[in-house]
Amino acid sequence: MGPSGVAGARASRPARTVVPLTAALIGSLALQSALPPFATDMYTPALPRVVADLDTTAAAVGLTLTAFFIGMALGQLVGGPVSDQRGRRAPMVVGGILCTLGAIGCVVAPSIGTLIAARLLSGFGGGIAAVVARAVIVDITSGDQLARLMSVMMAIGGLAPMIAPVTGGAVLTLGGTWRTVFGVLVLLGLLMTATAAFIIPESLPAEHRHGGGVRTFVRDWAELVRIRPFIGYMLTNAFSGFAMFAYISNSSYVLQSMKGMRPMSFAVFFAATAFSQVLLSLLNARIVTRYGQHRLITLGMSMSSLAVIGLTIGVFLFDTPLVWTAICFLVMMAVQAFVFGNAGALASSQAVHIAGSASAMLGVVQAMASSISAPLASAGGSTTAAPMGGVMISGMAMAWVAYLGIARGGRAGLTPGRA
Repeated sequence: MGPSGVAGARASRPARTVVPLTAALIGSLALQSALPPFATDMYTPALPRVVADLDTTAAAVGLTLTAFFIGMALGQLVGGPVSDQRGRRAPMVVGGILCTLGAIGCVVAPSIGTLIAARLLSGFGGGIAAVVARAVIVDITSGDQLARLMSVMMAIGGLAPMIAPVTGGAVLTLGGTWRTVFGVLVLLGLLMTATAAFIIPESLPAEHRHGGGVRTFVRDWAELVRIRPFIGYMLTNAFSGFAMFAYISNSSYVLQSMKGMRPMSFAVFFAATAFSQVLLSLLNARIVTRYGQHRLITLGMSMSSLAVIGLTIGVFLFDTPLVWTAICFLVMMAVQAFVFGNAGALASSQAVHIAGSASAMLGVVQAMASSISAPLASAGGSTTAAPMGGVMISGMAMAWVAYLGIARGGRAGLTPGRA
């Protein structure tokens, strides 16, 4: 019996906890996933004030963002496997508490070093909460319902980059200090902890948990890398995100410096691209049962690839006007909604017996792809968009290889629901 067969034999789906999908539950799960990135975007308007108040440098303040993302990655690595071993609720509550304590540390931070350490703690707690929330979704749903709920979660999470900076700016205007921003995040962290404790149910019964320790962690991850469809769908997501983050990191240079878009117009356009992805995520949740996950992934990747090709040819060969570039960016960003929710659901369906570890690997690999994409795509700055084009083309090409060559080429594992 091959690796996929072994995984399939061991990975029979545990009996699911029957949980009504109420608005309160969906909102609580979304809060666990959306609050960590919200906490990052919300305080970006305050960065100059942090530099002045703590008598430090912009580079040092930038390390607070780096520390948060490192903490997020570590939190996912720890939280996912621990939730497979100890249940979902306790790790999620602990994650919320750590995230709150980190925000308190930011409020009282006397120096940049303390602020960096507090942001690391916040990221660690947020990573735990987010990864366990995704595992809960896998515990209580399956098939098309899983894809629908993931799409709704993606839509709610997609609102964070639009709302958070505006909220942060309003808090700064009313509160007058960057510490007030973190005071608001303390309150949100308490809400995050309370919903984990009192609204989100324990979705992994004791009889379906398995032993603890490093040995179990290594065994679970070793099993995951042998489940070919899981790896394929995971990489489809990661490489699509690799292409998407090229836009996020370098679009300001292309649209403003090269195409002449004004800063306010760029801010509105950037928000519009995020909102378009939110709308298509909600549409995906409505139509996935009718059209199937694979058809929608293919549609999303096809349209995204055409947009990338149109963008690359237009910018490099014909120096097309601003409107063409903007349309290509908008299409590429919007249709990713058909990829992420469905590919993520299909990947999660391959490892339901170790949903926490699978969720951790999905999150960490996606974060790694995004962190590599950003510096590569922005290497040309306002001088040339060639690095960004290269990242987008290579990302979409590798996403197709992962989807057609790995995921669809190795479907001998678990049946992931309706195709």
